[in-house]
Amino acid sequence: MSTPVCYLVRSDRGARLLGLRVVSLDDEASWQSPAAEPESAPSDAKAAAEWLAERLSRNGKAVSRLVVDTDGGVCSWVSASDTSPEVIRALVEQPFDQDESQTTSRFPELPGETALQLIGDESAKPGKSDHAAARLPVMAMPVVPARLLLDELDRLGIRVGEVDALWHALAEAWDPSARSTLGGSKAERVAAETTPVTAIVALDPAGRLVWSWSRGGTTLAGGSQRLQTAQTTEAEPDRIERGRTRQPFVVTSDLARLGSDWLSWSVQLGVSPTRVVLVGDPAAVDGALDAAAIGRELSRIRPDAPIDMVREEDPIGATLARLAGRDLSNGQTGLSELTERPGRAHRAMYRWGAVALLLAAVAVGTVAWRFLAIGSDVKSQVSDLQSTFVDIATDNGLSVGPGAMMDLQLRIDALKSQQVDLRGIDDPRPVLEELEALSFVLASDDFRLRELTISPLSITLKIEVDETGMYEELNQSIRQIAGSTVEWRSTVAPRGNNALECSFTGTWPTAEGEN
Repeated sequence: MSTPVCYLVRSDRGARLLGLRVVSLDDEASWQSPAAEPESAPSDAKAAAEWLAERLSRNGKAVSRLVVDTDGGVCSWVSASDTSPEVIRALVEQPFDQDESQTTSRFPELPGETALQLIGDESAKPGKSDHAAARLPVMAMPVVPARLLLDELDRLGIRVGEVDALWHALAEAWDPSARSTLGGSKAERVAAETTPVTAIVALDPAGRLVWSWSRGGTTLAGGSQRLQTAQTTEAEPDRIERGRTRQPFVVTSDLARLGSDWLSWSVQLGVSPTRVVLVGDPAAVDGALDAAAIGRELSRIRPDAPIDMVREEDPIGATLARLAGRDLSNGQTGLSELTERPGRAHRAMYRWGAVALLLAAVAVGTVAWRFLAIGSDVKSQVSDLQSTFVDIATDNGLSVGPGAMMDLQLRIDALKSQQVDLRGIDDPRPVLEELEALSFVLASDDFRLRELTISPLSITLKIEVDETGMYEELNQSIRQIAGSTVEWRSTVAPRGNNALECSFTGTWPTAEGEN
């Protein structure tokens, strides 16, 4: 099922929403504003959006394109080396107190209410150019009703794929050299080394001649002019004209003005159309040109360009029908200000972004509060340490003023000077080790220990044995004790009862001996 195309009809030079037309491959419907005053624009936009939402409820809430008519719109040119949107708007919307220039006089004097769009090849590469100032084609379109309608559609959840002016729609629908993706398998194809420039001329039954220059479906220039209309029936004319009650007719002066416009644009852009497509059905009235005469006049304007005549009672409806269901991949940007207008999704993104920032702020605040608490604890500990230091210093007669460190260093130096040098004191004797070693020998029941004397210089043993052989055995055992460092000397003397008293004297090793 195709996605329909919506056409926005305005009046009062684009300030008032007159009605809507919705066209799909197999259906068409229209809505007319019940109000008659321009001040009713918000209520008209709301009523139109509600009608469109009800109309689309059976086919999905989406519109592939919103096409805005050319009422109040102007295509002209400015001289600039920078194609940024801000620079173009500054050139067109000059301050009120500044003298009106020749450039700004061609554009609507509606600051803030007009969408300004570069058209042609320059629209795809905004930014500052390295070249000198050049002529840039600019489309100016009053878009207040379109903004109100888009906001109401967004409120109702209806998606709009792209917003185009009627000049864009004519170029995409009728240019034979437009990309094949626009029309799928039924697209017209032209094989050529260079893409020609095609002029599309539409005779709107509402009383307007709308023309657009196109290269490959991309709008290069455009314009519109009023036409006289002839009533074809006795019924009251439709407010949204489809060619049923009125038909436009063309006179020679209309085509003379068209030729003048085309000549001006050819001079400004350096190109001119090599093919002309005329869409419409001019009325046959006295003094008016029929289709053949219009073709001859266009041939005088563009002598080398072939003229294609497409008879359509309702050229606007035929244009919308050709665009219904097609892809949006022709490469031109349309009215980017309206296509990229923020909607519910953007507001939701901003809300969630604000929530994320708020949560981040709370987290940062919590961490900061924690750091402040830690800092307070550290300050309290520092204060306690300072109080403890003051108490200790006071108890020890130390200064706590600026010279406290110097005073403390002097006390440390004084204490160091009072220390005893332990380097001259000999190491203690291994008394326990020697006693342990001797216990292995003296533990025998054959020996009787009478005396054991230990002094810093020597060890003296007096042992009683029964015979000389025991003495010799004891003497040999003491001298060969494992782990002993003492040098032993021995003497023996007889005692009563055939006993012998053995005296052993051992000297501790000297420092040199220990090394």
